[in-house]
Amino acid sequence: MAKLVLSSDGVITKEFLLEQEVFNIGRKSQNDIQIDDISVSGTHARVLVEQNFYMENLKDVYIEDANSTNGTYVNGKKIKKHMLRHGDMIQIGRHEFKFLDDDAPDFDKTVVIAPTTENVAKEPVPEPVPGAAPSAADQSEQPPKQAVKLAYVKVLSGPKAGKELDLVKSYTSMGNAGTMIVIAKRQQGYFVSHVSGKSEKHGSFPTVNENPIGAQSVPLQDHDIIDIDGLKLEFAIR
Repeated sequence: MAKLVLSSDGVITKEFLLEQEVFNIGRKSQNDIQIDDISVSGTHARVLVEQNFYMENLKDVYIEDANSTNGTYVNGKKIKKHMLRHGDMIQIGRHEFKFLDDDAPDFDKTVVIAPTTENVAKEPVPEPVPGAAPSAADQSEQPPKQAVKLAYVKVLSGPKAGKELDLVKSYTSMGNAGTMIVIAKRQQGYFVSHVSGKSEKHGSFPTVNENPIGAQSVPLQDHDIIDIDGLKLEFAIR
């Protein structure tokens, strides 16, 4: 379960389990988390616990500033509203909270995505001219890195059909009936991997264009159709 760990001057003073949908933080006594300090506004910020858009057993946690005098900061940056990730540091006045979520999937460690050499076209390497010295351009010129185009997924089935989700994060998790996938945004493009679960209805893994997603990550192309145990999604480039 997600929780906030409060510390002051580096000393842990209290832990708060995020068991309800809204937690108000501030100096006044009616707040769910009261901080009796003049650097904290009466109602300084609130924590919002919301159902994940795709995963029934996953919650998204946000911190939102409540027009406080001194502002709310996450990892040193002033925010208005911010989705929290495991390990984020929240500063409210002179006090710090650490956000911990033991149930959060650690995609940075568990998902390894790399393009296979089979899909990488090999460019012919010109043979060096005998006696010719390498030019300055050959030594210094590097191919410019191209920005990854913004992509999104569109829900094609179920009660949320028509909804769209921009893939702005490095890893975006989604799933249905206990089956989870993750879409990774990389320099080479977008890749989908099967993380956990298996279809109870069909006894199969998630698919891309009706091809099962196996142990290797699968590169996504514009208008690919992803099927997660009956939840159909369209991957598209904006």
